[in-house]
Amino acid sequence: MKKITLPKLLRWIAVLIFIIGAGLGYDAGDKQLVVDGRVIETFDLWLALLYWFITFALGVLFIAVARILDLLDR
Repeated sequence: MKKITLPKLLRWIAVLIFIIGAGLGYDAGDKQLVVDGRVIETFDLWLALLYWFITFALGVLFIAVARILDLLDR
């Protein structure tokens, strides 16, 4: 049975961060406005991009740390 190494775990966490962050960014950008009794669907791109940028940076950080640990093991 193979051991789960720390770099492999960090990569899986990074992928999970990317997936969850994509959903959170879409959810944050999706807005409903009520004007005169009508519901208007809008999408706030800047807020979604903010979430996606933070998620991307955090995911890349985890991948970079995993890569550094791989290089130190060699």
